[in-house]
Amino acid sequence: MKTKQKQTSLYGAFITGTDTDVGKTYIACCLAKTLLKQYIAVTPRKPIASGCIRQKNGTLLSEDALFLQQTCQSTDSLNTICPYQFEPAISPQQAIQEARLTITIQDLAKACQNKNDSFTMIEGAGGFYSPLALDGLNKDLAIQLKLPIILVVANRIGCINQTLLNIEAIQNSGLTLHSIIINQTTNNNFNYAHGLRDYTDHTIVNMSHSTTGKPQIIKNWVF
Repeated sequence: MKTKQKQTSLYGAFITGTDTDVGKTYIACCLAKTLLKQYIAVTPRKPIASGCIRQKNGTLLSEDALFLQQTCQSTDSLNTICPYQFEPAISPQQAIQEARLTITIQDLAKACQNKNDSFTMIEGAGGFYSPLALDGLNKDLAIQLKLPIILVVANRIGCINQTLLNIEAIQNSGLTLHSIIINQTTNNNFNYAHGLRDYTDHTIVNMSHSTTGKPQIIKNWVF
């Protein structure tokens, strides 16, 4: 799946993960809170989401988009932050096909645009190689946007293997990996990522488990 590349003037980062359910939205909100603490305005974008919640008025709600909107203190509407929303909890590509719509990587790239000069926090859906649109993966959107990648890794057994595979995939795509965030998704304090620093020189940040789900400021993190 190849997507025509286009130069972008966006300033920001693309948040991806080694898999689904690794806590991308939570980490994106932690990063946003950290940037806001540094007096850097943040504009959130999650161009497509599945597993959205049907509201009483018939509309769909992406809880991830709402979390991003609230944390970033964004005045953009949820439809601007996340214009393509689907109810089935399946891959966005499959949801698009079932809805008989035509949504391409180019459409998602347009939805990520930011009219001001604030930091654009873009969150993908699923892992780096997860299907995202009819013609491509998260990887293809990242290539289109040409933003530095922040890789979110759930601290669980096998995470070193998954992280190294993702680092290679990101590098082979010609993209820059800014940092790796090890997310403690449970209250198990065992460090499954121990030793990862022996295999990569990229910045690695270890996040502690949050019992409240509220975003934490990441100490000493700079973009």
